[in-house]
Amino acid sequence: MTKANILKPLFFTIPLSLISLPFSQTILAEEISSRTNTQYYSIPAGSLDSVLNQFAIAAGVSLSIDASATSGKQSNGLKGDYTTDEALTQILATSSLVSQKIQNDNYIVKSQLDNDGINLSTLTIEDNTATSDMSARDQKGYDDVYDKDTSTTFIGKTEVERYKGTTPSDLLQGVPGVFSGEARNSGALDLNIRGVQGPGRVPVTIDGTEQALTVWRGYNGATNRNYIDPNLIGNVQIYKGATNERDVHSGVGGAMVVKTLSPDDLIRDGETFGAEFKIEGSSNATGERVPALHTGELATDVDGYPAGSAYPSNDETLRVNLKNKSDSDNNPLNGGDYAYRVAAAKKSEHFDVLAAYAYRERGNYYSGTNNTDYYNNLSEDNYKDYITSLAQNWQPGDEVTNTSSLMESWLLKTTLHISDDQTLGFNYRQSDSIYGEIMPSRIMSSDDRSAIQWPLSEVSAKAYNLEYSFKPENNDAIDLYINLWRTDTVSDTYTSGGYPNQTLPSEVFSADATLYNSAVANAQNTTDGITISNKMKLTDTLDLTLGGRFQHEELSSDDEYDEFSERGWVMLPRAGTREEWETNFDLAWQPTDKLKLNAGMTYSAYWAFDDFLDAHPNEFTESIITSYDISYKTEYTYTESERQAMAQETADFLTSIGIPTTVESALTTTPYTKEVTTNAGTWEPDSDGNYDRADNPCLNGSLADENVVSCTTSGNSTTQTAEAKKNKDHGWVPHAGVSYQFTDYSRAYLSYAETLRYPSMFESTMAFSASQNPYGVKPEHAHNWELAYVHDLTQWFTSAEHADIKIAYYDNRTKDLIERDNSFKFDNVDEQNIRGIELSARYDNGRFFSDFGVNYVLKNEICDENSAAMLSTNNLTLAANDPIPTCFQYGFPNGYQLAQATPKLSANLSLGGRFMERRLEIGGRATYYKGYENSDLDWYVENAVGYGGNTQGYVYFYNIPYSWGDTLIFDAYARYKINNNLDVELTGSNLTDQYYVDPATRSAVAAPGRTFKLGLTGRF
Repeated sequence: MTKANILKPLFFTIPLSLISLPFSQTILAEEISSRTNTQYYSIPAGSLDSVLNQFAIAAGVSLSIDASATSGKQSNGLKGDYTTDEALTQILATSSLVSQKIQNDNYIVKSQLDNDGINLSTLTIEDNTATSDMSARDQKGYDDVYDKDTSTTFIGKTEVERYKGTTPSDLLQGVPGVFSGEARNSGALDLNIRGVQGPGRVPVTIDGTEQALTVWRGYNGATNRNYIDPNLIGNVQIYKGATNERDVHSGVGGAMVVKTLSPDDLIRDGETFGAEFKIEGSSNATGERVPALHTGELATDVDGYPAGSAYPSNDETLRVNLKNKSDSDNNPLNGGDYAYRVAAAKKSEHFDVLAAYAYRERGNYYSGTNNTDYYNNLSEDNYKDYITSLAQNWQPGDEVTNTSSLMESWLLKTTLHISDDQTLGFNYRQSDSIYGEIMPSRIMSSDDRSAIQWPLSEVSAKAYNLEYSFKPENNDAIDLYINLWRTDTVSDTYTSGGYPNQTLPSEVFSADATLYNSAVANAQNTTDGITISNKMKLTDTLDLTLGGRFQHEELSSDDEYDEFSERGWVMLPRAGTREEWETNFDLAWQPTDKLKLNAGMTYSAYWAFDDFLDAHPNEFTESIITSYDISYKTEYTYTESERQAMAQETADFLTSIGIPTTVESALTTTPYTKEVTTNAGTWEPDSDGNYDRADNPCLNGSLADENVVSCTTSGNSTTQTAEAKKNKDHGWVPHAGVSYQFTDYSRAYLSYAETLRYPSMFESTMAFSASQNPYGVKPEHAHNWELAYVHDLTQWFTSAEHADIKIAYYDNRTKDLIERDNSFKFDNVDEQNIRGIELSARYDNGRFFSDFGVNYVLKNEICDENSAAMLSTNNLTLAANDPIPTCFQYGFPNGYQLAQATPKLSANLSLGGRFMERRLEIGGRATYYKGYENSDLDWYVENAVGYGGNTQGYVYFYNIPYSWGDTLIFDAYARYKINNNLDVELTGSNLTDQYYVDPATRSAVAAPGRTFKLGLTGRF
């Protein structure tokens, strides 16, 4: 592809904001005033000192105050949109005090009679005081949970570093309704928000860049991995549900926005340089023992290798002697898990720079020992007992193999202040990860599942981005942001579907069979993107935001492919090219102080092309069922005269050949009934290749009056050569919202957003057990509603700095959801319906604080007539008498969605206190997940072939979901500030040492047991 063709869609992506800039001053001259950009505040009435303190944190400014002048004074608080100057005037309206700006973001508060505020005896209020580790940026993030008209969760820098846990997925523990798929067997995040998961459905951006890789997990589906180093994270904001937030790439299920460390995280207010080092040690880990590979050796020469086996699941060279947790493994300084980070930043008038280096090395962790009842049952069959018999194979307290991790990361951030209203920044980030993983099917097919230790996967991820912002103070028509970025990822992961030691199938029984590594898969992924937006204030009550986004993605592999080789169950080396772009606008109107309205539209488009298929023309064929022939058998009962005639005929024949037989004797062997086969015609699909049970006489009830014994279908298939085609699509979707402020303390909002998700790179390229559909795949179309009520409780808790509660109801319906069907092809199912209620609350009076969240899922089901019809063909007679439901909880058997189930109820409670003038902070949290339940799946399994001795029934073995039991996890921490430069913190995770499995896992891997972490942080 030429450079011109690559850049062509960019011209459609650049929004009207750029076109409007030369004309903006002329067109909007009458509307533009000197009023600077406003910010929304919600600060309750209270003491003047308290209100000013909350304002300084929210606005990110420093206030110098004469403490005697504010003593005993009250303020009516602040509610609404204000500039900084307007906000201070409103706060001080009843105090006889005024504010004066002395330099950027620095103000003094003084008596109206004072002429020289500089010489006042002042108390300085800043966004990062000695009594708080929370920056103004993080405080705003936590406030946005209750201030934004959308559901969000925020995780600040301190919380990230405290609870980053054993694997990246632990970042999400304690966030109700948010989980990570394949939490312990991937080394990455696979975000699941309110039951929505998968490539493009919940994008994860890091400093505006995207680096997700979809990794095949065999029959168990695929994971959408985001490799991220928690040691580089500044904060995380999670949007629950589709959002039209500016510069946020939202999918059908929401988004996760990660910001890395910034200079403000390191530099104290009033200073220009800051440095930080962090050293940590954690318990509950032991060094992994990686086996040596035997590539190139003869199979018969390797002791322990099962020579003569085509699929060597019981390769003893890949086994280790498991360790059991000892007392020394509770010591966080034993060296099994250690990490450190060094970071420094410098600010000047024209240039800012930050550099950071982080390293963490952890061996295999140990599982917990308590509450094993759900997981410690004898395995009666493999249809339901992968997890319920887990502790029979992985003993509580034992080492869990393939869970080690080593991560090394670098971060460089620079910002050039071109002028007071223009900045240009360049960021570079690199993370190299070496971690343990194993294909789920390779665990379950081994005789000694717990002792398998595979070689380690390796991933190197790099990201670059160039950010430009232009926001002139006296021009309300320009608030421009541009982010140009690239990500490069090279991975060698043990996910191909093969084995670390294996012979070619054709050489299995040969004395010269040579071993090779068929388990590792190479992938090289490069994505270029640009995000651009501009916000214009058309009037004092009307804003217009224009935006656009473009991405170009290329996937390739160094893995060799030979069409004449025998590969067994090994994935093809995927390769493809994909582009996606969108433009959008949002109009926000506030006709009154209480009412806010917004609405807008988004246009998006994509194309994708399978480069691997294009490079191997005419090499792949696929069998396509074009229709089904239907026949049924009925039982006919002979009349007595017919039986007499048949017996007479039999007797006459036997007598004629010398076997004298009477009619009475022949009657004893003459049947009373016979089966009659009738051709019932052809079952045809619609134009999308989908079948409807209403068109099948065996399923639509038209044979109810017939004495049907059995029904069968026989597929009519054709073979065609797979061809590389450029798949493309486009569409418009709207969004709208309304918010109403009932009082200064309460409001409600209703939002509606539609979102399109186009087929991902993984869904657009061919490989084993996940192939392209000859009928094509349509984009998903989500319709998301949310209704919420928010109340500021400080009207009753007057001493509290924060006291809020929010309850939200959400209804997400996604039509044409992309799913894997029974033929292992991607297809569209009719719709996914998810509904639920979420509650969030917080309280903080300065001394004691708490946070509470709960998510309750009312419905999570997938409905599809074609899936029900295809499952019915396994046993039409059974399906006719006890029909397969059109809707299945979580998803249909054998599909990907079934393995993405999340708890019906999840909750989190955090409590803590600050003591010794806030030098000591002690806190903890409890996280609860309700156990897995699926009555639809239980019914299907009970009617499946092989279950309970069934010889007939439905097919069920391709993607058996992994369940989990009721789970309650306790974590706690204690942090002590030795002095202004040095902190020490002790954190305990899973304090009660529970034996459990994370929700949404695709592998039989127990979670970590009790872990202690001791950390020391120094700041200079």
